[in-house]
Amino acid sequence: MKTLYQFLLEKQKNHLLPVFGFAETKLWELEKKYPIHPDFFPENIFPLAKTAIVIGVPVNLPILETTPSVYYNEHYKTLNAFLDHQALEISLFLNEENMPSMPVSRDGYAGISALLKNPVAAFSHKHAAYHAGLGTFGRNNVILTKKYGPRIRFTTVLTAAALDELGVDQSGVGQIPAQPEMELCIECLLCARLCPKGAICGDKEIPYPQSKIDKQKCTAQSEYLANRGISPCGVCIKVCPIGEDRKAFGRTNIRIYDDENENITKTGMDESKWIRSWNHIRKYGKK
Repeated sequence: MKTLYQFLLEKQKNHLLPVFGFAETKLWELEKKYPIHPDFFPENIFPLAKTAIVIGVPVNLPILETTPSVYYNEHYKTLNAFLDHQALEISLFLNEENMPSMPVSRDGYAGISALLKNPVAAFSHKHAAYHAGLGTFGRNNVILTKKYGPRIRFTTVLTAAALDELGVDQSGVGQIPAQPEMELCIECLLCARLCPKGAICGDKEIPYPQSKIDKQKCTAQSEYLANRGISPCGVCIKVCPIGEDRKAFGRTNIRIYDDENENITKTGMDESKWIRSWNHIRKYGKK
């Protein structure tokens, strides 16, 4: 019988699911550095849960760089739908093998108006990804990964199956990724400086997670963009220098984002074409 680990590994080899990991649900209770309220523990979503299966897909950097735009709005929705589809497929696989499982929807809230009243969802996929060893938290309150920086979206499947039942052998093949020993965030504060609403703390003396995100300001920006049909914002993940995807796309010159905000059309590095491209795309499709 094929194990879930083998099932996911085949998807990964075929480039259908780039990132996945596993976390025992007991880790939420043991966490000291990034604790969350017990209301948001996996067992409070699915009482039978023993394991969280976390899957991730990258946000395409050239599309993200057009934000705010209809292009990024559509890309964001496509990524969410893809993740929900993959999570459903995983849960169907497990339930057919008599391993009770539940996919957790990518966005667990009823639109921006709901977030304005209560700017949290029922479950944190970010904490699930952290516990699965897929990345570390950045100052912008998102998960940073070595390959994609913060430009990755996650969702979770909760299951009553234990790790060994899923084919995860911690001593050999199928080993769980270890928690990164070093934080990936370099405290460059670009996310704080370029946030259009100033929602991210820019004081280096106040490290994350003590440096709280102003969720009301962040949500207000989302509401403003949603009313124009061009949400989400995404600036904080766009400008983050972490991630091998930057090198792959030839986008290591972070200064271009300063140039863009200052309406400079020539950087001296033959990258004005990128700014022209973004400005062109942003003209179309918005309300």
